[in-house]
Amino acid sequence: MSKQPTKQNKGNMTGLLLMVLAAIITIVIAFPVTDSIRKMIKDNIKYIAGTYSATEQGFGGKVKATVVVGDNGIESVLFDGPKETPDIGGAAILKINEQMKAAPDTEFDAVSGATVTSGGLKGALKKALLKARGKEVEEDIEVKSADIVVIGAGGAGMSAAIQAAQDGATNVVILEKMPITGGNTVRATGGLNASQTPYQKRDGIEDSNDLFYEDTMKGGKNLNDPELVRTLVENSAAAVDWVNDIGGDLSVVGQFGGASVKRIHRPSDTSAVGPMLVKTLNAKLDELGIPVLLETKATKIIADADGKIIGVEAEDEDGSFIINTKAVILATGGFGSNPDMVVKYAPQLSGFITTNHIGATGDGIEMALELGAGLTDIEQIQTHPTVNPDTATMYTEGVRGNGAILVNNDGNRFVNELETRDVVSAAILEQPNEESWLVFDTAVRESLSAIEKYINEGIIVEANTIEELAQKTGINKENLVATMNKYATMQSAGEDSNFGRKSMEVPLTKAPYFAGLAKPAIHHTMGGVKINTQTQVLKEDGSAIPGLFAAGEVVGGVHGGNRLGGNAVADIVVFGRISGDNANEYVLANGGNTERTITANDEDTNFVPQDIKTDLADGSYKGIAKGFGGDVDVTFTVKNGIVNDLTINGGKETAEIGGKAITKIKRNIQSTGEFKVDSVAGASITSKAVSDAINNATLQ
Repeated sequence: MSKQPTKQNKGNMTGLLLMVLAAIITIVIAFPVTDSIRKMIKDNIKYIAGTYSATEQGFGGKVKATVVVGDNGIESVLFDGPKETPDIGGAAILKINEQMKAAPDTEFDAVSGATVTSGGLKGALKKALLKARGKEVEEDIEVKSADIVVIGAGGAGMSAAIQAAQDGATNVVILEKMPITGGNTVRATGGLNASQTPYQKRDGIEDSNDLFYEDTMKGGKNLNDPELVRTLVENSAAAVDWVNDIGGDLSVVGQFGGASVKRIHRPSDTSAVGPMLVKTLNAKLDELGIPVLLETKATKIIADADGKIIGVEAEDEDGSFIINTKAVILATGGFGSNPDMVVKYAPQLSGFITTNHIGATGDGIEMALELGAGLTDIEQIQTHPTVNPDTATMYTEGVRGNGAILVNNDGNRFVNELETRDVVSAAILEQPNEESWLVFDTAVRESLSAIEKYINEGIIVEANTIEELAQKTGINKENLVATMNKYATMQSAGEDSNFGRKSMEVPLTKAPYFAGLAKPAIHHTMGGVKINTQTQVLKEDGSAIPGLFAAGEVVGGVHGGNRLGGNAVADIVVFGRISGDNANEYVLANGGNTERTITANDEDTNFVPQDIKTDLADGSYKGIAKGFGGDVDVTFTVKNGIVNDLTINGGKETAEIGGKAITKIKRNIQSTGEFKVDSVAGASITSKAVSDAINNATLQ
């Protein structure tokens, strides 16, 4: 049993404590508490690893703080305020960011002359740090409203919004996280597969919905959802008519891999289908007055306690906001540009390049999973067989469909070029260096204007003879000559005795000759969220999530284990329209349409360009650089150190990609007052061309 302390013991203990306290006071007096010690004490807070951001009101708009926390504490702090005055608030943000880059801190001094901006930054940082500690933070979130929110401005999303408006919907809005519309659709090069169309009848092509169905199921290895495929084919002819009715051009019918007959509908000028379709859809959106909020990312789809969709959380440069809504159409595309997600579901594709735009990261699938949506065919990821490995440019299947052949480095053919994509891709991967050459002649070039883009891009080798082509490409000369001669003979006889190719359009004997290096690349993710034929998103048990619809590459079940070329464009238009139609019906059944409350961001509203200052001598300047489709030129004059009449032209750039990028770059230059070119996502080649052209001009 322990003894109670005596009076003497208590006195000794008290004396000892006083001695320790005196020693501590002596240490503190001898060694004052420095800022670094305060910082050590201050940062001795348990932060949770992750990335946290918050916004607060600045001088010109919302300012944002982003804090990255690692296992060992705060790793970085970054501030942003795109609407702050460049010379005041903007300069203050740059200064503070430089301080944070040198030594991340949880506090900083206000910048003289920018106290409002500094105060906003401090408030945003405080909120972000609270989030990093696991605290709930109430932010001043703006609430908007719409009857239908379409997430994604690719082909499916734009088709959905247009169809809903044509049905009478009055309050539709599209959210797009990228700075331009189009998604993967603008990169589509082939066309739209459709059966029983007037254009097939005009050309004497015998086709049927049943044959289209059989080809699609066979191409998809019978993993497809039969009901979705039947819906696709039975609405395909109407999809062609609809695109043409709203100003598009799908009037030429061609042959693509996996199709028993000519079925793919393409523009009359034989150009790529994607730019034409995106331009058409954008024009119709403008005509109908449907707002498209660019650089606005949906972060969460909100449901009530019963699972009914009631809103969308989103964020733009001004911070987060909520849109209360009756229906959501998910059209965010696939995940072909998300390597981690690709490898998660298809480990064998680790290290593959991709043809997808950088925004195809699977956001919509993740948001749907949070609501309990089911997935189907998620591991089915398609590679496109003919992609340039240096630029990731995809050669349209129309090149092969119009007559081109594939040879390996030994100069030999190795596959029926019109087989399905998975078959051709697998065959290429069995060749030396896992690569092939797409070989064609002038007759093929003249039949397909899309080839001009590849030539302008510098990825096509041209030669006057087959021997010269072999020399320039490194292909075995003797074998290539023999291969081309034999192919011409077989084409004349009307039979491919080597690989059974049915369509041999030309003998490939018209000089000059051309070749493009080609390898397989990740192209299309066939799997995604489950839907029914009404495009309602389904849970694993087959029940529908009320108010949630989906269309396009975010959806699984349409293409099974392999998508046929031309079926993606059919998919986005057919199911995009169905989703718009059914979302509108759902709205009418749940309170009806309301007046539009959201408008698109008007880039000209309240925009005052800054003077662009330079140390160049007075005079006129012009610079030219190679863009994506052709030359990009920059011209301007300088007077008294100020740039005037700035013009950036890229007439051959794709209007919906390069054209919008040029507009955005020019606006950024005018808003910052300096020749600073930030690469526009999805238009990196055009962005670099503008930068190079400016540099070339200033070198004068």
